[in-house]
Amino acid sequence: MNWHPPVPRRVTDPAGNEWLVGRAWPGVSAGRYVLEVHSPGYPGVLGGFFREGRFVPVSADDSKLPALARESPKGETVVHRAHKRAVLRAGDTYIKVFRPEQAPAAATNHVLATAPLAGGRFRTPVMTATRPDVLAFSRVAGRSYYELGQDQATVSDGFFAGMWGGWSRAWTETVARANSSAFRGNLEQLPLRDAEEELAKVRRWMDRWLLHSEGIPEAAPGRAALMAQVDAVKAGLLAGPPDPLGWSHGDLHDKQILGTDSAGMGIDNTGAPGLLDFDEACRAEAALDLANLDVHLELRRRQNLLTARRFAAAHASIVSAASRLHVSPERFEAYAASARLRLACIYSFRPPWGSWAVRYLTSMDLVSPELRRSPGRRAAGREPVPLLSTERSLT
Repeated sequence: MNWHPPVPRRVTDPAGNEWLVGRAWPGVSAGRYVLEVHSPGYPGVLGGFFREGRFVPVSADDSKLPALARESPKGETVVHRAHKRAVLRAGDTYIKVFRPEQAPAAATNHVLATAPLAGGRFRTPVMTATRPDVLAFSRVAGRSYYELGQDQATVSDGFFAGMWGGWSRAWTETVARANSSAFRGNLEQLPLRDAEEELAKVRRWMDRWLLHSEGIPEAAPGRAALMAQVDAVKAGLLAGPPDPLGWSHGDLHDKQILGTDSAGMGIDNTGAPGLLDFDEACRAEAALDLANLDVHLELRRRQNLLTARRFAAAHASIVSAASRLHVSPERFEAYAASARLRLACIYSFRPPWGSWAVRYLTSMDLVSPELRRSPGRRAAGREPVPLLSTERSLT
């Protein structure tokens, strides 16, 4: 079974210009998709829609993001999810554009979530401007752990392992500080994201997949597998007692963490890591962040963007953080299974990963005990059988 949502890798706009599809999201109607595209001759990215086989670009004159037209001359658009959100890079400033009146909630979350980090082990963006539909942030220096993980030229395996070890220590110290009595007031004002909320988020992605596959005979095995997997995820999330709720980033993955380059630095001198994007900060079990981060690294491994040795080092650092934060193995695995299912749904809409994501979904292998529980037993440095053949990652 190889059916997946038919999002093309390339689209042509009404003027005849060809674009490469970077990211895609399901639309509100079956067969319609929201696209983010790019082209070698075009700076940044362009948002748009794919409807009935036609690409309809959405420029800075986005009707649902009226501030984008005003802000776009200031810099380059690096994110544009049409009608929902955009991000501009303007020198050392990043400008987030929201729908009208939606920025204040994100600003409040940023202030509440970053207060415990001030003067701590992470460098975070400083909010420099707030309006009802726009937030501006200072740039945080460094490259993402996602990029550093792929850099075999200037980043050694030893430096990479030290980088993740530093993150692990910084993370456990930060979570402990954010959960202390000194920041109890901040924590109580963050949105709640317990196991039931996590399950609801997975179900929303399931509903989108079912909407776009409805009535398609070739999609029947995928639909059946998805329903079975959701039931398994539900059982894992809602079974047994949850771990205590505490401070959570809410969207932790390897593109949200920044590190310094290794040139001229020792393994134990990687500098304070950076941490980005607190829009989804919340109160949750510690397993939410750690499992989500770990599953993203599993994904990079499957994409052949991370070697076995580097995955093992990063995974061991995450497991170490989970141990120090007293995360129960059952809760870690429950949230990991949830993250795998969610990412399988998301990637099924994104070329060139669609067919792979659906095979992943139907393999009934969303829980991977060998990959997770025995990082030290993995053959360090051995390359996997290629599962994907592309250099571009799309999350």
